Amino acid sequence: MPEKRTFQKKPQDFQQLIERMKSKGLHVSDEAKAERLLRDVGYYRLSGYGLAFEQYQNGRRSGRFKAGARLDDIVNAYHVDRKLRLLILGAVERIEVAVRGIICHQLSLKHNSAHWFMDARLFRESENFRHSGLLREIIRSTGKNAEPGSEKESLREVFIHHYYATYDSPEYPPSWMIAEVLSIGSWSKVFQHLSASSDKKLISSQLDLAPLTLESWLHCLAFIRNASAHHSRLFARKLPLPPKRDKKLAIRRENYVFNFICIIWYFLQQIEPDNTWLDEVTAVVNELTSSHRFLGIPEHGSLSVL
Repeated sequence: MPEKRTFQKKPQDFQQLIERMKSKGLHVSDEAKAERLLRDVGYYRLSGYGLAFEQYQNGRRSGRFKAGARLDDIVNAYHVDRKLRLLILGAVERIEVAVRGIICHQLSLKHNSAHWFMDARLFRESENFRHSGLLREIIRSTGKNAEPGSEKESLREVFIHHYYATYDSPEYPPSWMIAEVLSIGSWSKVFQHLSASSDKKLISSQLDLAPLTLESWLHCLAFIRNASAHHSRLFARKLPLPPKRDKKLAIRRENYVFNFICIIWYFLQQIEPDNTWLDEVTAVVNELTSSHRFLGIPEHGSLSVL
């Protein structure tokens, strides 16, 4: 591990930052436009998109851009990335609604209880999951302990407020209400930690997937949803959490955003076969003025492999 040192970089004004980019070999055609970009986006955020256009020696950055590198191409990558994140967020929302509905419906029917999630026997615990933790998350998400007349109480969903105002038992609202307030990350953990394999198979079969595959892909959906919601860069970035490979999809070994596009497209085909999401993604990807390989798309640059 390299020895740590003191951070000594000093802030620079916009003109200094523009000169810095130019000194590294980046072509800047319009400095006034570049200054507005630095004001609105920021040099550091933009520099992440510039990594794909830099020269590397023995796997290390050389401090120079590739010959012909243009600020316009970096800006283009930034805008394509933003549009792609928005499309991903919209798709994951539809998938999340469907998956949590499947989980709640199937388990409510099988266990003949709208409150199946209260039964600790249905879950196995791990370092990352405790049944008591799930109940605490439900308490937090529903504002169960909110003081009457408090701001926290006023922020409750109307149907949650109605339940707590109307019923004193069971202690929590039914699962189909809970479904509306828990995140996809929470539902991913619920599915992962179901103790009975028959429960997992019952749910995964609704999406024509093996339980382990659905477990992996739900985890991936939670990650890509959060990354997109928090404006993280997807362009030219190897991502964590590679999806479990499945013969149904062309998932690649190098885990770029293409793999997440694959699993999102699979889910959408299961829940909304007539959707046009892939066409919208293709149109955005085709706006990219640099190589599609920065998104992990196969060499021919086409999403038709899906």
